[in-house]
Amino acid sequence: PGTMSPEAFLQEAQVMKKLRHEKLVQLYAVVSEEPIYIVTEFMGQGSLLEFLKGEFSSLLRLPQLVDFASQIASGMAYVERMNYVHRDLRAANILVADNLVCK
Repeated sequence: PGTMSPEAFLQEAQVMKKLRHEKLVQLYAVVSEEPIYIVTEFMGQGSLLEFLKGEFSSLLRLPQLVDFASQIASGMAYVERMNYVHRDLRAANILVADNLVCK
C-alpha cells in the first residue's frame, strides 16, 4: 500500500472491485493479510509517464496522444458517473497496455 494505511488501501480496493469499465484496470484479487496487495490485469508498457519518456516517445504523433487523452477521459467519465472521484489522476497513475490502451 505504500504510504497509505492498510485500512485506506483495502477501502480503495473495495471501490475498485465495484468499478467495471473497459478503460479502467481490472482488479482480480485483494490479499488482505500482510503483505497487503492487489492483483490486476497486466499492463505491459507500464505507466504512461514512463512510456512517454521511453524509447518510442519520439514516434508518437498528435493523433495517438489525443487518443490516449480520449481513453483516459472515458475512464474518468465512468468513475464520475458512478459518483467517485479519482483524487490522484496523473501520468504516473495511468497504465498502458501492449496494444496502447490506456487505463
